[in-house]
Amino acid sequence: MYSRFFNIVVCLMWLSTMSWLIIQKVAPSLWVGQPPNYQTIVEAQKREPVGWELWINNRQLGWALSTFETQGQGPKEIHSYVHFDDLPLQELTSGWGRALFRLIEQPSGKFEMNVKSVLTIDSLGKLLRFDSRIQLEPLKNVLRMQGVVDGMQLRVEVRSGDFSYSTEMPLPQHALLSDALSPQTQLPNLAIGQTWSVPALSPLRPTSNLMEMLHASVERKEPIYWNTEIYDAFLVVYQSDPGIGFGSHSPTRGKLWVLDDGNVIKQQAMIFDTVLSFVRMTSVDTARLVKKCQERAENEGEERPDDN
Repeated sequence: MYSRFFNIVVCLMWLSTMSWLIIQKVAPSLWVGQPPNYQTIVEAQKREPVGWELWINNRQLGWALSTFETQGQGPKEIHSYVHFDDLPLQELTSGWGRALFRLIEQPSGKFEMNVKSVLTIDSLGKLLRFDSRIQLEPLKNVLRMQGVVDGMQLRVEVRSGDFSYSTEMPLPQHALLSDALSPQTQLPNLAIGQTWSVPALSPLRPTSNLMEMLHASVERKEPIYWNTEIYDAFLVVYQSDPGIGFGSHSPTRGKLWVLDDGNVIKQQAMIFDTVLSFVRMTSVDTARLVKKCQERAENEGEERPDDN
């Protein structure tokens, strides 16, 4: 019963939340400076890991660890490892998803979820591929989502048990890939007034129309309390594109708070009625988290989250 239930519910939830955002410059005259790209993000990446507190609707339910791997002049890898202590499935699904819970016998008990994601970028700052895996205890390898860039095309494959889905679509040059469950550590060179269009790719959308247009803007600077101090941070807001019928009050889909040095200290994603937040840890707390992850991996005989 576990396998059938989670192959349905987790797959639907995962596909709906893992909407990969493809950020492309389309109107240079509207920008104040160049928007973020892989080249500037890679150059700004710190070599030490970054830890995150994971909050869902003001409850701390897990943590995340971001690492950056490089081998000389070869490809660079941005790793993200996200752990939910207790997965709130009903909060991370839509209305129809919640109705599904009432129709399916639900297993009892506490369920942990681990999400591992890797972005591989070449020496010129271009995306090569991405790989995301979800593991739900007591199950393993419930879902895997992979993408490979082939010229100007992106090939995406999703697998979960007997379920398999593949698609191919054009990929804009210099596209920047991100998602709600992988915190962004760096967003350098921001300036108030920058705007850019964001086509959002989701496997749940009809195959004839996989993309939804979003709008990103650096709206202002605002004070934010972090690490016992108050900082003046850039506020980056992602909204549904105002040109698709929402008027001047487009729904907010995500927010980031970014310091002058490009460090992202807080990230929010709106998933249906749920607010998913990542709050950056201090270097001391991150070191404790890295040690905890290494001990956990050694005890369970698993791959360490900061290893290749």
